[in-house]
Amino acid sequence: MAITRELSAAILSILLCPGLLPAQSELVLPPSHEQTVGSGATNLPFGRSTPNRVQLAYDAMLFSSPVEIDGLAFRLQEGELASSKMVELEIRLSSLGKPVTWMQQDFDRNRGADEKLVFARQLLTLPELTEAASPNPFHFEISFDESFSYDPANGSLVIELIVHSQQPGAFPLDSTFICDSPREDFGPPGCGPQAGEPLKIETVTSQVTWGRPLVLRVFDAKEDAATAIIMGNQETGLWQGYELPFELGSLGAPSCFLALDMWRVFSISANAAGSAEYELFVPSDPSLQGSWLRFQGVALDSGANALGLVTSQGTKVEICGWEPVSRVFASGLIAAEGLREVGVAPVVRLNIR
Repeated sequence: MAITRELSAAILSILLCPGLLPAQSELVLPPSHEQTVGSGATNLPFGRSTPNRVQLAYDAMLFSSPVEIDGLAFRLQEGELASSKMVELEIRLSSLGKPVTWMQQDFDRNRGADEKLVFARQLLTLPELTEAASPNPFHFEISFDESFSYDPANGSLVIELIVHSQQPGAFPLDSTFICDSPREDFGPPGCGPQAGEPLKIETVTSQVTWGRPLVLRVFDAKEDAATAIIMGNQETGLWQGYELPFELGSLGAPSCFLALDMWRVFSISANAAGSAEYELFVPSDPSLQGSWLRFQGVALDSGANALGLVTSQGTKVEICGWEPVSRVFASGLIAAEGLREVGVAPVVRLNIR
C-alpha cells in the first residue's frame, strides 16, 4: 500500500505541475495582420445603435492544429479612438464544416453540429481607447464562460456575435478587405519590328484576387494581328529541353524570347489599334493568395522577322485581395438570412491553449 500511495502522489504531482499544464497563447486571425493593419473597417457589430447578428468565418487553413479557445479580443481601426459604451452581447462558436467560400446567407446553415454557447447573454462595457496606434492594440477582450474545442479538420471556425442591444456610438473595428497585387517584369525585354515598339502586356485588373475576374491586355501589336497569352510557372531552368529564357533566333526571331514554360496558352485577335483584352478568372481558392501568376504576350507580325512573330517581356502579378474569411450579418435579430461577404471579417485575437 505504501508503494501505491507513493506512486499515486508522484503521478498527481506530475499532473498538477504548472509547467506541464497547457500553455495559454494568442492567435491573431488572419495571422497576416498580426503586425499589419487591415485594409478596411467595420461598424459591425459594435458600432451601431441597434441590435444585430453577425457570423464570422475563419478558414481552417489559418490553424496549424486543434485548439481550445477561451476568449477573443478585438482592436479598433488604425488611428481611431473610441469612447466606452454598453452592449448586451451573446457569443456562440461552431465549426462550419466547409471552406469560408461556402458560407451561406442562411444563418442556420452556417451553424455546425458542435455549436456551443461560450458567452451567455450579458451586459458589458466596451472599453474606451484614448491613444491611437497603427495597428491599434487588442484592447477589447472577452473571456468566455466556457471554452470551445476547435479542430481545423472539421472546417472553418464560425464566431457568432448576437448584439441584443447597445448604446449609440461609434466603435470601428479593424477589418480585412482587399490588398495590393504587386507586379514585376522578368526575363529579357520584349521585341518588335526593327526600330518599332516592342510588344507589351499588362494587367488591366489592378487587384488580382482569388475568386474574381482577371483581365490581361496585349498591346502594340499590328492591326488585327493574331495574339496569344502564354501562362506558366517557370521563369528559369530547363523546360522541354530548352533553357529559359529561350532566345528564338534559331527559329528566325532574333532578340525575341520565350520567357516561361507554356503551361496554358490563350489566343484572340487584336483590334484595329493592335490591342487584345483577355478576360480570365482566378479560381475561388483562398490557398492561391500569395502565389504569382506568370504570363507573356505573343503576336504574329510578318514584317518583324523571318519567323513572323514578336514577344513581350515576361510579367508576373501576385494574387492578393480576399483573405480566407467571410461574414454574414443582418440588422435586428429576427431575420433568417443576412448579407454575405467573402473576404471581409474583423481582425481578431483568440486566447487559445
